[in-house]
Amino acid sequence: MPEKSRAAAGAMLLALVAAALRLVPLQWLQPLQWDEVEYFRATRWVAQGLVPFRDFWEHHTPLQWFVFAPFAALVKSPGANAIVAMRWAQVPLWIATFGLAAIWMRDAGLSRFARWCATALALCSSFLMIAAVEYRVDTLGCALVMLGLVLVQRRSNAALFGAGVAFCAAGLANLRLGPLLAVAALIVLFRERLRALWLGAGVAALGAMAAGYFAATHSFAALYQHVWVENYLGDRYAAAVANGFLHRLLIPFGIRLLGAQGSFDLAGIDVGGALLLLAGTAGLVLALLRWRTRDELFFLALLQLANVVFIARMKFVYNYHFEIVVLLMLPLIALTIERLPQRGVFAAVVAAVLVAAFASLLRGKELDRAYQDLVMREVDARTQPGDRVFDGVGWALHREPYYRFWFLPDLTRQLVSHGHAKAIDVNAFVHDPPAAVITDHNVLVWLQFQPELQRVIVRHYLPVWRNLWMPALSARLDATTRSASWMAPADGDYRVYASHALAAHPWFGRPLFVASYYEADAARLEMPLGAPFANAPLSWQIDGNPVSGSVLRLRKGQRVDVTTTSDEPIGIFAVPGNEARLFRQPPPGVTIDGSAPRVTHWPRL
Repeated sequence: MPEKSRAAAGAMLLALVAAALRLVPLQWLQPLQWDEVEYFRATRWVAQGLVPFRDFWEHHTPLQWFVFAPFAALVKSPGANAIVAMRWAQVPLWIATFGLAAIWMRDAGLSRFARWCATALALCSSFLMIAAVEYRVDTLGCALVMLGLVLVQRRSNAALFGAGVAFCAAGLANLRLGPLLAVAALIVLFRERLRALWLGAGVAALGAMAAGYFAATHSFAALYQHVWVENYLGDRYAAAVANGFLHRLLIPFGIRLLGAQGSFDLAGIDVGGALLLLAGTAGLVLALLRWRTRDELFFLALLQLANVVFIARMKFVYNYHFEIVVLLMLPLIALTIERLPQRGVFAAVVAAVLVAAFASLLRGKELDRAYQDLVMREVDARTQPGDRVFDGVGWALHREPYYRFWFLPDLTRQLVSHGHAKAIDVNAFVHDPPAAVITDHNVLVWLQFQPELQRVIVRHYLPVWRNLWMPALSARLDATTRSASWMAPADGDYRVYASHALAAHPWFGRPLFVASYYEADAARLEMPLGAPFANAPLSWQIDGNPVSGSVLRLRKGQRVDVTTTSDEPIGIFAVPGNEARLFRQPPPGVTIDGSAPRVTHWPRL
């Protein structure tokens, strides 16, 4: 085998190894991200026949949900495996995307060795692959952009028409790609002149079909309101995160500008990501210097430059925003590689693969995934079909959301705070409460945003797990506040636990802290429940009728009152059912949002 062929085969093998390594976090070690749960819920609703925007609120364009609806219809799990199944469903699409990128690079004249090395660096990179293994609208959007670019490269009338269809579909899959697609269309117009009308015809054809669907389903007005108006308002009111773009670019080098994780993390260095950014930047410069020839690489560099500028101007920058950046960077990386010694490039890719193995296998967050799965399955087991659950993402996959905004990004708070949408009606919440509350990050932020709702929830729910709150009654009485009242949030026999010692429980002073504390000593918050007790002078009434004993038999909606004659503080928990423990905790450092810093460890499966 010639030396060039052996080098290319070696690079191909490294790329395949890097890809295989990333399947481990996909299946076991990568916790669910908020967006994945959101996109799964939307996909599943489409599979059930619901129409986006008309039948449920969303602010993303919906093509991903239609494409993957058949897969979601097959998924029955109430837990994390439902989303993991959708991750696997995306794998063929990623294979096609990298295949299209390889075709584009081949037809641009880049060598096979350079193409495979560029692909291997992308697959090694946590900068790309942490987001790429997740179920996201970006996946379909990226594939369609690459398809459009390959068709544009063909330059025939039919290919340009197909590129227009692909670009329009990419926008219907991911609205964030809009500016990139507009620049791509301008480049085609500059190169092809009147023949660019074929591209426009493709865009118009698919756009008309999509508009016809939304008009026929009476959802066009809702689409306009949710996707255009509300996104515009949310972006207008949102405060920008300073240095967010630079922060994301420095993470592969182990440097973090934002957050409380320190400024440098040696174990966090992403060699593949760092090499990808360095080689991609060099390739961008090299391609722009080809302005006299104005070849395929020059126009791709213009497109990439516009893409990066657009992302840099965004108020919020997340790692998944760079998925399309990395894909457009592949030919630019290959262009750089062709100017470097093969042995040095091969050694660098080997180093990137080794670091990728370390990151994929020893930097996982499998316990976060396990806790997410536990909460999802627990809420499913503790509630009934048709019940509603209040959470910030949509964790209760088989239950109805309580609020119109069934997930709670910053956008929703901006809309409510500026009068463009209604907050949760607290009075309606009291009289018809949800069957459970899951206090993820978004709910905790919302409860601070709407404090009157917070006061109602912390009195009518208690954590059975840190982030899973089930109906229960709690109050702290003292010389100033001698009485408390509730509306029973659920049917049941409520066991009463009341004492002066219980008044010191941190729940009564800092409930949201209790719901988010994940340090090593979090287990001290756990409270075993034995026989009910009332070691305090209390008088109880149900719907105005006096009752006695340590068990209250309640129906949902009944009024419950308690008073004390004692001047000493008294803590009261009234818990329905046979709950054995409150405030149960996952292992130290584990969160439902997967937000704690990654640490190096042997995976615990």
